[in-house]
Amino acid sequence: MGRRIVCPSCNTIFDEDLLKAKSSENNCLVCGANLSGYGETNVTDEHSDWVTWWYYGFKEDNGKTASLRDKPIDLTRFGDTYFLIKEFKAPPRDANGSDKAKKILRTYIPDAFAPAAEEPVIRCPYCFSTEYTLMNRGYGLLTGFLGSGKVKRVCNRCKREF
Repeated sequence: MGRRIVCPSCNTIFDEDLLKAKSSENNCLVCGANLSGYGETNVTDEHSDWVTWWYYGFKEDNGKTASLRDKPIDLTRFGDTYFLIKEFKAPPRDANGSDKAKKILRTYIPDAFAPAAEEPVIRCPYCFSTEYTLMNRGYGLLTGFLGSGKVKRVCNRCKREF
């Protein structure tokens, strides 16, 4: 195992052997920054007990739902379902699960595991009540069955349609 090299631009830590294998001794694999002159700094691994975590996205919704795992997924076998978003180091899984790993992941990807946006509250435009009933339009004397498949909202307080 070779020396550890830190990219000055994105702070990604690389192993020297990995950079040689990818024939990219002078460039960062993540951001493309120049690493020449920074190779002499030998970075000590202050978190030697940390493990590698993988953050995968689902292809069917373009990564909007994701999975955080402490074991890699074989992308040659499941590549039609998953894609790798980020690989990073974090503490191993313990009593409080992967909360520390999620916190570290948010330093790289701020919206990772963000709570879902709240749905807007539908209110009656006349009395501002949030209680309403959905009803079918049905048959009308002037229009017949025209628009009968549409749904109307009726406020339970003021009985107006909106």
